[in-house]
Amino acid sequence: MAEAPTRARSTLLAHHLYDFADCEHRVALDATLDRSLRTPPDSATELLFEHGRRFEREIVDPLGYPAVEVDDGDWELAAARTLDLMRSGVPGIDQGVLIGPGRLARPDLLERLEGSSALGAFHYVPGDVKSALSPRTDAALQVGFAALLLERVQGLRPATGFLVLGDGRREVLDLDAIGTTVDDAVARAEAVSSGLAETIPFFGSSCAHCRWRGVCLPRLESERDVSFVHGLTRTRHRVLRRHGVSTIDELASADIAGMIAAGVPSDGLERALLQARSLLEGSVLRRRAVPVPRGVRRELFAFVEADPLERGAPFLVAWGEGAAGLGVVGSFGVRVVSTQDERRSAAAALLEILESQAVAREPVYVFGGRTPRAIESLCDGLGVSPARTGDLLGRVVDLAPWVRRAGILPVFRYSFAEVAAVARGAPRPRLDDADDALFVLHAARSAASDPDDVRVRLEAAGVEGLRSLAAIRAWVASGEPGSRRS
Repeated sequence: MAEAPTRARSTLLAHHLYDFADCEHRVALDATLDRSLRTPPDSATELLFEHGRRFEREIVDPLGYPAVEVDDGDWELAAARTLDLMRSGVPGIDQGVLIGPGRLARPDLLERLEGSSALGAFHYVPGDVKSALSPRTDAALQVGFAALLLERVQGLRPATGFLVLGDGRREVLDLDAIGTTVDDAVARAEAVSSGLAETIPFFGSSCAHCRWRGVCLPRLESERDVSFVHGLTRTRHRVLRRHGVSTIDELASADIAGMIAAGVPSDGLERALLQARSLLEGSVLRRRAVPVPRGVRRELFAFVEADPLERGAPFLVAWGEGAAGLGVVGSFGVRVVSTQDERRSAAAALLEILESQAVAREPVYVFGGRTPRAIESLCDGLGVSPARTGDLLGRVVDLAPWVRRAGILPVFRYSFAEVAAVARGAPRPRLDDADDALFVLHAARSAASDPDDVRVRLEAAGVEGLRSLAAIRAWVASGEPGSRRS
């Protein structure tokens, strides 16, 4: 959904609803701070934005709907053009402009449906094009906001809207069902942007790509904000602050019984306190060895990175093998793949190793759900039967939940990079480190002056990923404290 960069700062735009679902403090900063303070978009954000724009045009252009242009920032004129097209009953509108008092939306699509309105025996419903493969709350709020503005011009708030997703599928949104949610979000976002509602920064997974990270992260770090404690929701964050707990240090020394008596929900509070102490001390707490499934003779490791620009298609496939119980990879296989043929070849090589007679029943260690999904995708691309794929995935051991059983780590998000740093005694990643550096590197490979150098760097990253997996596997089972260099 395109937006109005030169529109008055007091105007609520559809992208504010998108941001609001993720971080309402971002809406406040957009409304109050000079935009020159924003961090330039990182490479991953730029790639995703450009991919989204191209995908949107691939979907919208073939429809042949008339497009609404905005001349010299004249949004009122563009809204009038949109209304003229709606009154004429065109089947659809590309980039229509909808305006209300202090509000503006520009949905990717407006489409005509039967059903009377102030326009006649028909009305329009809003839709957006998203390259994601599943609908998200933030996207639904944007479409719901456009529906709210449509009510002003056609006398009818559409009961439905739609999203066109990354696989070309249309997902119908029940806007009646989320109408109250949309209204509440709009009211809250307007209160935030006008300064009537206070917001505070909160450390979350989206901070790594936020344009305001250069403002928020240094403040959060200097204040040792309690939001760094893993597992705290924004609601719990606000509750703790109301009870005088705003820093990691204050939570680490808090009186749990007194807090519960004062009305702080007890669920997860003890673990949050221990997590705060772990961060404060820089050490692992409640360390214990856990009986992670182990191989009889050999153990296997798989590390796969997928490309969000290619609907999650793998671009780096790495596998390793080592003696059971040692947590060491003795042999490696790494493929950098960009085409379907390359992926099929990598899949065949991966299956040849994982299903070889010597290791056919041995566990395959991964971290998180991304690698199993990628393995399933590779199997699908090779035409492997569901039963055979199921047998392989049944051997997968996700180390992520085992890490949580093995102890409380001095980390922020229990990401692969953070956990590997503890297991390998390495420095903790930076606060604004994102987990998409390899995707960016691969995306730039075709335009690189030395593509072979990029391939070598990706292959090296695959090997390091396998070594990190092996280190995590050994650390989980050892019961040793581990260390982290700050």
